[in-house]
Amino acid sequence: MFVTVEKYKTPAKILLGLIAITFVGFGVSTVAAPGSDYIVEVGDQKISNYDVDVALQNAQAAEGQDARNSAFQALLQRALLVAGAKKMGFAVSQEQLKKVIVDDPTFHGQDGKFSQDLFNQYLSQNNLSEDQLIDNISSEFAVQNLVNLIGSGALISDAQAKQLLEATQAERTIRTVSFSPEQFFSQVKSDDAALRKYYDANKKNYIIPQAAKIEFVALSLQDMAEKQTVTEEDLKKAYEQASAAVKPAREIAHILFSVQQGAPDNVRASVKAEAEKVLAQLKANPNKFADLAKQYSDDEGSAGNGGNLGYLPQDGGLLKAFEDRAFALPKDEISELVETEAGYHIIKILNIREKPSLEEMRAQLESELKQKNATAAFKAAKEQLADEAFNHPDSLNDVAKTMGLKIEAPEDWLTKENGKAAGMPDNLIDVIFSDDVLKQKHNSEPVDVGENVVWVVRVKDVREQSTQSFEQAKDFVKTDYVNSEAVKLAEKKAQNALADAQKGKLEGLNWSAVTQMTAETARQSMPPEDYSRLVKARPAQNKPAYVLLSNLPAPVLVEVQSVKMPEDISQQLPAVKQAMREGQGNSSYSALLGYLGSIIKQKQGAQNVNPTGI
Repeated sequence: MFVTVEKYKTPAKILLGLIAITFVGFGVSTVAAPGSDYIVEVGDQKISNYDVDVALQNAQAAEGQDARNSAFQALLQRALLVAGAKKMGFAVSQEQLKKVIVDDPTFHGQDGKFSQDLFNQYLSQNNLSEDQLIDNISSEFAVQNLVNLIGSGALISDAQAKQLLEATQAERTIRTVSFSPEQFFSQVKSDDAALRKYYDANKKNYIIPQAAKIEFVALSLQDMAEKQTVTEEDLKKAYEQASAAVKPAREIAHILFSVQQGAPDNVRASVKAEAEKVLAQLKANPNKFADLAKQYSDDEGSAGNGGNLGYLPQDGGLLKAFEDRAFALPKDEISELVETEAGYHIIKILNIREKPSLEEMRAQLESELKQKNATAAFKAAKEQLADEAFNHPDSLNDVAKTMGLKIEAPEDWLTKENGKAAGMPDNLIDVIFSDDVLKQKHNSEPVDVGENVVWVVRVKDVREQSTQSFEQAKDFVKTDYVNSEAVKLAEKKAQNALADAQKGKLEGLNWSAVTQMTAETARQSMPPEDYSRLVKARPAQNKPAYVLLSNLPAPVLVEVQSVKMPEDISQQLPAVKQAMREGQGNSSYSALLGYLGSIIKQKQGAQNVNPTGI
């Protein structure tokens, strides 16, 4: 809707894509206790759980904490932008707003003109008054103008773009020397006094963290969907509904000979004569349609594809004379000249796609019905799971038996660190190490672990945090100490080698073979700090440049013998400048949101983004 409003540019377009344009109830007060009807109030706009639900529905997103948090953040950002636009005085006249509505095809009848009936129907379907709709459009325009203003400030010079291209696409001829710490192990003296001193300074490295052994049951939407059954009657009903919405379509190709409306008769006759010549060629050789479309068609969008417009339904979306003729032609037949407001067309039907059969749609419909049924069952099962876990707090056996779930019991000790490393969600780790679950050994409430799966978890055993004694940790201490001292020796040797190389002293270094390194290879093989140092190393006066890469597993001395620049820099400049502008625009957008968050009053309400049970 509202095609005259240009869509937001990245990243703001993601915001609008999630929320859509209709905000029924957004910021509307209710008769309730103060704060009970919203999560947060931004300026004079309230964001409630209802608004989050609507945003998820508009985005067709699955339920879950991650999805709700993303929807809430998008609503919060939009509220800040609306309030910011209002605070900065962005406004649109009533005449402009009314023109947007009148010009919108959503409200146009078959005659192509504004229809008050369609407009009223839209307001009724969306529970909107005319004033509410105009307020919504006004907000969208104000936010659009604010974001456009921020994005338009990014200015990139040719010199900046060229510098980036040279840094990121140049190919370097190099050779290297690595200074592996292992080479210096034999030089490190590791007597007990040195080891104990190292242990005392690094006791934190020898802490055995608090850990738990857990067991859990998992409730999965996907598992429930697989267990659902779908009757033939349900399939037929779903097929009737789905197939009714699927209109027959045709793959249509055309060759357009355009004529401007109101063109003189002699111009129109000249174009028609040219079209008739091409038509005569097609009648003699129908297989040349695609080649002749590429050669003669004035439709730039389809000419390069042999005139192919793709599959199109008969829904009034095409020029009437064109659509009538296209849907009357048999497959592979070529039309006579068809005159429309755009000019003269030669039409060919490449394929015809009728309404699919039940068998063709069976697998898709069966999956959709199972998923739909499972979604309702999953919500009820989560509530039952919560009740069972609460009613039997000291064991999962009764919970698993009642719910028909299997108890999983990993053998390894679980710490916060290895839980994170294994990809456990933070909220699950927090629950496991909470007092109620860890110390009281009670069943947890259902925890959303992502992808429509919830766990109820229980701690079976706890290992409290402790610090290993020196004797217990001695072997580990020795390994760590020798590694630490060897790294220092390797770094010192590498620094000395760099200083010597810069003076032209290269004796005694074990250089690798000379090789070519692209910018892409360099970016992928080293940390950003080292890549930045490498880029700055440029040979001069026929002498190589030297750089020490110190953030790799071992220090590496690089001799840069030559740097070859890309040959097509001038051709790449426009695209690079655009990419750099977009990057600056994104940074400006984030900065704007941060600024608005600091100046616009926000008030916390009583509602939570993730209510209990979601």
